[in-house]
Amino acid sequence: MVITLQKGKRGVDKFRVILSPHATKDLDGFSDAICKKIVYALKTLAESPFPRGRLIKKLKGKSADFYRLRVDKYRVFYVIESGRVVILRVLSKKDAERYIRNLN
Repeated sequence: MVITLQKGKRGVDKFRVILSPHATKDLDGFSDAICKKIVYALKTLAESPFPRGRLIKKLKGKSADFYRLRVDKYRVFYVIESGRVVILRVLSKKDAERYIRNLN
């Protein structure tokens, strides 16, 4: 699944947000209210996916640059590659801890 967003009013380029098959399957398991919150957060990633504030965090100690976005009690894991934000997983906080341990 791809979330395509148009260029902003100020002419600022946006990143293209792409959901992996795992992320799509994760979202299918959540209620509509939770999905709306997460999709809204994904739209903010299209503006700027880099760490700022307390919601986005770069995961340390990993071979690749993995990032985590916090949305309520859920965590969105993603990587940034050449103008694209690839969403790897969307997990509950409990499942996220196990996922982080298994990242390479």
